[in-house]
Amino acid sequence: MWSFAAKYVLLFCITTTNAAPASSLGALFSRAIPDAQFSKFSLMSQFAGAAYCFDNVNGNGKKLSCNSGGGACPLVEIATTNITTSFETGISRTRGFVATDDTNKMIVVAFQGTSLFDKNPEDIITDISIGRVKTNFCGTANKNDGCEIHEGFRNAAIDAQDVVKRAVAASLATHRGYRVVVTGHSLGGAVAALTATLLRNAGQVTDLYTYGQPHLGTADISNFIQSQAPALGSNNRVTHFNDIVPKLPFHEIGNWGHFYPEFFINIDKGTQTAANIQVVNGHVFTEAGNEGTESKFGAIGEVIDGLSAHGEYFGAISQCSTEQPGTKRGLEVNI
Repeated sequence: MWSFAAKYVLLFCITTTNAAPASSLGALFSRAIPDAQFSKFSLMSQFAGAAYCFDNVNGNGKKLSCNSGGGACPLVEIATTNITTSFETGISRTRGFVATDDTNKMIVVAFQGTSLFDKNPEDIITDISIGRVKTNFCGTANKNDGCEIHEGFRNAAIDAQDVVKRAVAASLATHRGYRVVVTGHSLGGAVAALTATLLRNAGQVTDLYTYGQPHLGTADISNFIQSQAPALGSNNRVTHFNDIVPKLPFHEIGNWGHFYPEFFINIDKGTQTAANIQVVNGHVFTEAGNEGTESKFGAIGEVIDGLSAHGEYFGAISQCSTEQPGTKRGLEVNI
């Protein structure tokens, strides 16, 4: 399985220069994050990885597991979980699950990232539909650009919103006091961020954890998501070293931006610890974290190095197959 990056980067790296954007640096804090926060980052990365596993997005009433798909999510597997709703929905065939976690008192919504070799070409269409469309996601906070959002990501979030809202409401009815948490990796992270926004807009406090998430839009959506925290839930956008995907679509070709803070893993290889995470504060765009990393080998080097980093978030983000267990696996690359 190729992620968002493998297809998307090749379309744009060869046609885009690495000119430094006109932007001031944000504030980067080198202090280590608390151990409890690091543990939560690790846990939620494994929930995001679990969304790549066939069984987890194709069966209700099961305990979450990654073993049958050839993956590993031990922090998820030791928790008492139950998949209340798995889904593949809409024209975009957006995939994921809603699960209760009685150990950590959470209702988790997790979205699958791009899957290329399991007969789901709709993921590719979602990824490359980079035209921005005006939306109502930001309410009246749309004075800069009409709350423009990447069309593919917007469509995927809209496709999933009804099934997710119903599943979350049903789970909350029987699990009062649980936190609603939305997570995803790569394309799944983009859909997670927009889904969290929609849940918050409906009045539901929602924590958000994304890993290797690409740009969603420009100023309005970035500022709006940022403004929702902490009153409507925490924002936790995690990037790893020179991961290429959080830089896409490139800022230089349309002023694409992010919400902040960014939690930047500042080492390329080796075991990631709380001491390796730097907190980057900014608005829309700053080179203080992942956006400022470059390969000395130019655009091609950025692709090769960045794809490797994209698959490593507190360990391999997922080694699960999106194919049904027992199916002969073709070419799959989990990154």
